[in-house]
Amino acid sequence: MDKVYLPRIENPTVEQMQQYLEVLRTNNGFLSLWKQSKSKPTSPGMQITLYSDNHETDIQTYMVLLGEETEEDYEVRTFYNPAAPSNPEAPRGMTYMLGECFAACSTVRNFALVVYAFTEFLTTGNVSDELLS
Repeated sequence: MDKVYLPRIENPTVEQMQQYLEVLRTNNGFLSLWKQSKSKPTSPGMQITLYSDNHETDIQTYMVLLGEETEEDYEVRTFYNPAAPSNPEAPRGMTYMLGECFAACSTVRNFALVVYAFTEFLTTGNVSDELLS
């Protein structure tokens, strides 16, 4: 499948972000949004990233990573889906997303969850712990 390249936009609206997400609903690629920390303007703040990959099949798989720089470390939250199927070509319990190996339990096939997480991040600057843990 061909890669799709989208132009960079700053301060996207919810509608613009949803248009970008819609492209990745059926295409391989990734999308990142950043929120600068107001209390720490030199900090990278928080970042949410979507990986979308169909593994050369008709089934699209999604992984969302929410990263945040803390005082001591960089913490990452993601979906937790213990029922996610593993990739038989990857090590046990793992899957490939755009050629990189990740825990299969961090992937989902429900695109509505992806849209919800990105919309929450864009409007609030964070995503609930219930959605991404």
